[in-house]
Amino acid sequence: MSCPDCDCIGTGDIVQHKMNANVFGIVIGFMGTIVIIRVAPTLEVLQFHEWELDLVEDDELPPPPVAAKRPEPDNVIPVDFTKRRPLKPNTTTEGAA
Repeated sequence: MSCPDCDCIGTGDIVQHKMNANVFGIVIGFMGTIVIIRVAPTLEVLQFHEWELDLVEDDELPPPPVAAKRPEPDNVIPVDFTKRRPLKPNTTTEGAA
C-alpha cells in the first residue's frame, strides 16, 4: 500500500489511466517502471507505465452499498382471525371480511 502523504503507486492501490478514465483497476504487481493492474470490471490483467496512471483517492470511491431498511408501518393493527371482531365501530356486521 502507498503512504497517505505521497502520490506513489503501491500494490493494492486503485489507479486509473490518465487518458481514458474508463480504464481503472487495482495494482497487483510491478516490473520495473511497468505497473501491472487487474482492470475492473473485466478482471483482465494489463500493463502500463507508471506515468500513464493516476492514483485514485479513497474519497473518490463510491461508498459501499448499504442494505435498505424496510419502513416500519405505523398503521398496522394486529388481527386475530380466530375471533369475531367488528370491522368498524357502530356497524351491524361482525367478522365479515
